[in-house]
Amino acid sequence: MNATLLQPLKWPVEWAYASDIPNSKAHLKIHCSDFLVTEDLGYEPCGEGEHVYLDITKTDTNTDFLARNIAKFAGVPVRQVNYAGLKDRRGVTRQWFGVHLPGKSEVVDPDWQSLQSSQLHLHQVIRHQRKLKTGVHQGNFFAIRLRDITQSEALEKKLEFISQQGAPNYFGDQRFGRQGGNLALALSMIQGKRIKDRFKRGMALSSIRSYLFNQLLSERVSDGSWLKASVGERCMFSDGFSQFDAVSLSDLASVQQRIDRGDLAPTGPMVGRVGCPALTPASLYEAKILAPWQPWIDALIEQDMTAQRRSLRLWPKDFTWRWCEKNVLELNFHLMRGSYATALIRELAQAQTP
Repeated sequence: MNATLLQPLKWPVEWAYASDIPNSKAHLKIHCSDFLVTEDLGYEPCGEGEHVYLDITKTDTNTDFLARNIAKFAGVPVRQVNYAGLKDRRGVTRQWFGVHLPGKSEVVDPDWQSLQSSQLHLHQVIRHQRKLKTGVHQGNFFAIRLRDITQSEALEKKLEFISQQGAPNYFGDQRFGRQGGNLALALSMIQGKRIKDRFKRGMALSSIRSYLFNQLLSERVSDGSWLKASVGERCMFSDGFSQFDAVSLSDLASVQQRIDRGDLAPTGPMVGRVGCPALTPASLYEAKILAPWQPWIDALIEQDMTAQRRSLRLWPKDFTWRWCEKNVLELNFHLMRGSYATALIRELAQAQTP
């Protein structure tokens, strides 16, 4: 692949909206307490083993930055500290960190309580037999307050729409870095710049796949097909973990009914290396949408990235809202791992952050 064929990716981008462009304006994350996140790990650590799990609430703190500090505090390499998922810096977020500390706990364990500060609260420390892996958690619970937002009939309709149909499952702007910096870093890296930091390299390449997914999803939102199955479509169950076999012509009507009920959703590609894909109406349509970015797809394949699938629909479970003050709207919901709360919020209002 000739890296000179790569063109800088346009930034910023206004992805398509599932309903009308929101007229409402709001302020998000004025206070860290306006954005509360609680990780849903999905299992309980067993209480013994070589891996120490730390249940931590952090305030206005970057997840990877905290992981590095934990490694330094514990006197271990950074690679021995893990977390299930990145959480927003600007907010109050509760999540698990795992530290690989083989040996007897009474000998090797540091004084974990000393980690606590005004920005960090340690809820519990418990051992487990397995490493805490990225993406192992079920999802996240959110309690979000939008400030300076005005009640209106249009806003109520949007809230009802999301509760019944969900929202496009876009990657949030934070995936792309400040002013799209991760996209620019990926271009430099593929063109030969050496990036020593493994985390930065991974985020840069991931941002390209996320960008291409958003482009495809935006096109399908624009043409109304993001919740419509076609022959060859790969669908995903609403639990966000298991996929439905490619849709055949005979199953098309029944699959569409399940999509309409919220049981299933069409998926889009996280591009990368793939075997011999079947040529179907769905795959040909995806290829047509992504054709302008084929040099980027080739570059990701050369970076040995494997293709995956992602649901086109963000489905908030137990979605509720209430006006807790005159112009303060509180949203409560659960999202499966990998989905962004900001993708839901952008459907409701033009939200400005500090």
